[in-house]
Amino acid sequence: MGANAQTTVPVFASGEVLTAVNQNLSAGTGVPVFATTVTRDAAFGGAGEKTLAQGQLCYLEATDKVQYYNGTAWANLGSVTNVTVFTANGTFTPPAGVTYAIAHILAGGGGIGRNGAGGAGGTSSVAFASGTISATGGPGCSLAHGTPDAAFSTAGQINSGMGAFMSLDEQSLGGGSAGQAINGALIVAGGAVTPGTGITVTVGAGGTAGSNGGAAGGSGYVWIEYEV
Repeated sequence: MGANAQTTVPVFASGEVLTAVNQNLSAGTGVPVFATTVTRDAAFGGAGEKTLAQGQLCYLEATDKVQYYNGTAWANLGSVTNVTVFTANGTFTPPAGVTYAIAHILAGGGGIGRNGAGGAGGTSSVAFASGTISATGGPGCSLAHGTPDAAFSTAGQINSGMGAFMSLDEQSLGGGSAGQAINGALIVAGGAVTPGTGITVTVGAGGTAGSNGGAAGGSGYVWIEYEV
């Protein structure tokens, strides 16, 4: 057993004199309870206070969570990772106790056309308190050719961030060509958030279709993961 392990939980009678041994046992093995993270952080490291170190436990009334200190930061014991997905513009409001989130940000893919480029995909972004993180949309593309014997184009799927595709069959010229617009950029970034305070999420649209049978790019998405 470790130095702080106990085999019984003592009950003290009214009027009983508590010895230093009694008190040290309770202080060494009990889980302190704090109202908020502010009172928690103020309870360690001061005069007559315990040094905060790896393995420390506490209970937070504000979130009804047991936390542990990993040597660098506090984390929820038995926490669950949640994901909020945005396929269109919106607002992410962090739940109580959530102070950090990680965003996966995919921009829109470019559109394509023949003898007329498709439009660039839209930018996707998350406005963290420390600054906005953005992913740039894919540029549009054009296949510069005469009138083909056959043309085929495919739009990027919704929320895929894929650039549109086009194929030209020019049998009269003895060949053909194909091309795809550029996919939207994908960025994964984390940032501090404030519980209950919404942050703006922007989802980039797919680039518009170019001329002569072109196709549009696929729109992007944003999904935000956080632990509760």
